[in-house]
Amino acid sequence: MLSKALGNYPEYRFQNGQKRLWNPIEKKTFADLPEERVRLALVEYLTGDLGFSSSRISFESPVKSQSDKTQSRTDLIYYNKDFKPELLIECKAPSVKLTENASIQIARYNEKINARYLLISNGLVDHWFKNDSDGVKSLAWLPDTYEQKKLRSRDTQYWELRGFIGKGTDQGTKEVLRKFNMYLFGDPVQPIKYLDFDGFPDTYALKHFYRIFGIDKQTKLGINIAANSEGNTRFNVILNVKGLNVAFATAEVGMMKFTEGVVHSGKGEKTIDLNETIDLKRDILLKDRAVDLGKLLNTYS
Repeated sequence: MLSKALGNYPEYRFQNGQKRLWNPIEKKTFADLPEERVRLALVEYLTGDLGFSSSRISFESPVKSQSDKTQSRTDLIYYNKDFKPELLIECKAPSVKLTENASIQIARYNEKINARYLLISNGLVDHWFKNDSDGVKSLAWLPDTYEQKKLRSRDTQYWELRGFIGKGTDQGTKEVLRKFNMYLFGDPVQPIKYLDFDGFPDTYALKHFYRIFGIDKQTKLGINIAANSEGNTRFNVILNVKGLNVAFATAEVGMMKFTEGVVHSGKGEKTIDLNETIDLKRDILLKDRAVDLGKLLNTYS
């Protein structure tokens, strides 16, 4: 089934100009790694969407089964009100397929943990299991306890803490960006992917989550809204043709307009005015702008 990590996002902090993941339970930062993003997104689901107490979640609990020569550590354990293990979670990076070996691994861990439910996730797909007197069995449905009953409201602070809006952005623009983010990233069934880029200034904030739009069979467009270490918000658009990124546009967002817009492609770098394509006061849902942005970038590629 689709992962509960989808549509949930980890918090970020900037330390010495470096973007790092923030663990709200352990109150410290971690390197921005794929598996860690999955783990913290699931924590966000448990504590945010389901309202579970963060005091009943543990990280990196040591465990050693009879078949292990070395001591291993669990990714996450959620405890019930009696502080008995209720849910054991094993996290993988999105690029890792969930195979039978992963199921064997978490079952082996659970020999010592003895949690009622087991979950293996790569942030895209979740595999659930139930542990009872007959052993560990795969579930074709989500246990009712872990089913979200209602959508949670997400204000500007939510998106700011998760690196989608810069702290220094003016309040009026923040509210518009909140609506943009709800449309782009609020629905877990939409194609959303974390993209990592090297070789470009950190002020562009290219490394973040992107909503992917399919323009045609060969063309995709990724749209990103992200904060940089300077506290500003960037709007980034990437054009991908036949699996290759051929051009991207980036601009700062503030005071209800785009500034410092540039396009990078094989033809070099050129100044661009995104205000001619997107009206921040009107185009809240960006429904038609993806195609327009694709056409715009195609002229530079």
